[in-house]
Amino acid sequence: MRIKIEHKIIEKKSFMFIGCVFYGDPFHSAKEWTIENEIGKLWERYGVLLKKYWRSLRKYFINPNISYELHIEPEEYIETKNYYVFTGTEIKEYEEMPLEMFVKILPTSKYLMFTAKAMDFDSGEYYFKNWLPQSSYEQAYPYIIQAYDAQRFKSLEDKESEIDWYIPIKSKNSSEKN
Repeated sequence: MRIKIEHKIIEKKSFMFIGCVFYGDPFHSAKEWTIENEIGKLWERYGVLLKKYWRSLRKYFINPNISYELHIEPEEYIETKNYYVFTGTEIKEYEEMPLEMFVKILPTSKYLMFTAKAMDFDSGEYYFKNWLPQSSYEQAYPYIIQAYDAQRFKSLEDKESEIDWYIPIKSKNSSEKN
């Protein structure tokens, strides 16, 4: 089955976020794509902190209506299946941050960006298993970003909700990371 999803290449983008982080197997307590797993709990914790510190943080936000989820695979991921999950909001700068929160700055990269329905589990897999191998690109860094725009994402149960995916890419015949 070929999935029809429109995508675009973003030539150069850097991301900086403020949020919360989890390391481990996020699905040890509940399956993927549910709010009961560790990612759901991380989103809940981020929401509580965001509400608590809203007044002091909002001046840093690029767009407070878009929240992000990063999945970062460390070197030991293949052996352990443990990885970092970061939930947060993109910021333009920061000075002092709440102690319970973290800032994550990603390297500037070229990105493959596509939008998929929230419950379209095959879309990310399609790009990793089909599109990237057949393209002139490969993944530049071991992470992916999912963007949740409040105007287009309502919940995991809403069949019309959409998620924007960002995969850092580089040319296959390039030694550079972007």
